[in-house]
Order: sequence, then C-alpha cells, then structure tokens
Amino acid sequence: MKNFLIVLNYNDAETTLEFVEMAKMCNAIDKIVVVDNCSTDYSLSKLTCLKSDKIDVIQTDKNGGYAYGNNFGCRYAEKNYNPKLFFISNPDVRFENPVLQEMDKLSNNHKDIGVVAPIVNQGYNIWNLPKFWGLIESIFLIWFNLDKRKIKRKMLSSKNHFETVGVVEGSFFAISREAYDKIDGFDEKTFLYCEENILARRLLRNGYKEAVLPKCRYDHFHSVSIKKHYGGKVKAFKNFHKSMLIYLQDYLDGGIVERIIFEICFGLGYIERYMYDIYMKVRK
Repeated sequence: MKNFLIVLNYNDAETTLEFVEMAKMCNAIDKIVVVDNCSTDYSLSKLTCLKSDKIDVIQTDKNGGYAYGNNFGCRYAEKNYNPKLFFISNPDVRFENPVLQEMDKLSNNHKDIGVVAPIVNQGYNIWNLPKFWGLIESIFLIWFNLDKRKIKRKMLSSKNHFETVGVVEGSFFAISREAYDKIDGFDEKTFLYCEENILARRLLRNGYKEAVLPKCRYDHFHSVSIKKHYGGKVKAFKNFHKSMLIYLQDYLDGGIVERIIFEICFGLGYIERYMYDIYMKVRK
C-alpha cells in the first residue's frame, strides 16, 4: 500500500460518511484511515460501518485538535502499514481521482517538494509564508483575503505544470512520508489554526518546498464541522490566539515588542470579526 488518505471527524459523522463514500471510489487511494478525534456524540458508532479492507476507523485518546488528530492517523498508518504518501483532508472536501494522480506524480518526481495541493474552487487556499508582518496581516479578514485573492489569480494564470508557493491550506493536500518523518509531523502544541504556517516553516527548515498544481481543482465547503461547533467568526477566532502566539514565539523568535504589536492587532481583529458576524446576521 502506497497512498493513504487521513481524514479527521469531530461530531460530524454524516459529513464524514459522505466524504468516505466519495473517496473510496478513487483508485489513487490505497487505504483510508478515518480518525474520530474523540467526538462527544455517537460519531464513532456511526463510522464503524465503514470498516473494510480499504478503510480503517480509529479513535484518538483525546481531542487534541487538527495537528494531534492527523499525527495520530499518520503514525497509525506507519505503524501498521508502509505508506509513501499521505493525503490529508477535511471531510467537507470533494475531489476527483485524476487530481490525486497528479498530486502523487508530482510528489514522486520532485523529492524536494514536501507538500502539494490543487487549487480550491471556493475561496483561497494559498498564501505567502508569513514573517512577522505577514502574521499581523493574517489577523485581519479583509487584508488577508485580498492578498490571497491576488496570489490565486497569479496561480490560475500560470502556464507551468506546478508552482512553488509559501503555504497551502490544511483542508486538502498531500505530504510525502519522507518529508513528514523528517519534520516530525505536525506541531501538537496547536489545537486549531496556524498549523499550515508551522508545517511550511518546518518543511523549509528541512529543505522542502510546497507546491500547487494550477490546472487541478478541488471543492471545499468551508469548515462545516467548525461552523456547527462555533457558529460564527468571533467564537472561532478565539482559537487563533494560542496558535498564532506559538508561531510568533517558536518559529519567528518574536520578542516583547512583537508580542505587544500582536496583542493590539489581535484585539482589532476580534472587533473586525464581531462586526462581520453582526453584518451576516443582518444580511440573513
């Protein structure tokens, strides 16, 4: 077995069931590992019906978030099988087999590329690897999205088979086992958000690049599980703080001045999302 798909579930069995029914038809995937991230509902019992020669269903010992759950799935696969490539995906994603084949081919042919992804149809899944001011930019919805839109337009106009980029979104990508092992997987100090920046920074430190395939696409029905759990931008945004601070201090070596600027901007970002949630309620 070569290509493994790792998918996390948290209190959203219906979305995960639909996703796996789609994914199991893709012959570019040799094995699917469904990881229930210690759901508090009946997800695990609903998902056990998926078990087959192609599908394993496992459960973490705690809900440690995105990084912990994906590490749990990847390390399970390494312990029990011999994977060469991990497809990491949210359950609210849809893709087609030829896209997986292109991702697999690029990973095999370019060993310096640790992570590869298609371009998302909805929204944006590419951004620059942030230094300090890039991190500040990512706090603000409008500023960050305008920058990501510019990058996406550039990628869509590319005539190249692939383009190297700073960071790809964690909703759907492939990472080679070699790169995963060399960087020791995801940073489990994070619970939610900023994992992609940290992953890209770890890859870069170890000589790897991230890339996108401009002619390949996937669908992402943005954060179905997160929206169910949090219900708005403000509540979800609270989880940004710890992860962004880890990135600032552990990966950018930010000092006291950077911390003060970060805290001020984070407060402004909170206000921005509060206003956004009010606008969306009024709009409805």
